[in-house]
Amino acid sequence: MADSEQDQVAIRAVRDQLKVALAELDRLKIRMAANEVNAAVEVLNARLGEETSPEEIRKLQRRHLAN
Repeated sequence: MADSEQDQVAIRAVRDQLKVALAELDRLKIRMAANEVNAAVEVLNARLGEETSPEEIRKLQRRHLAN
């Protein structure tokens, strides 16, 4: 499904808010919720056709290895 430019802007805004929430969940060490929020971020990235950066992948690996 092709999203309009306005939809893409809205999706990016939601994704960016989720990234802020993800950072806070990580800080609080609430791992299960952080994993779920991360999954939502990944879905939105895919919807936007944007890849996860190598640095974000390293952070995810560290987070999952810490569980």
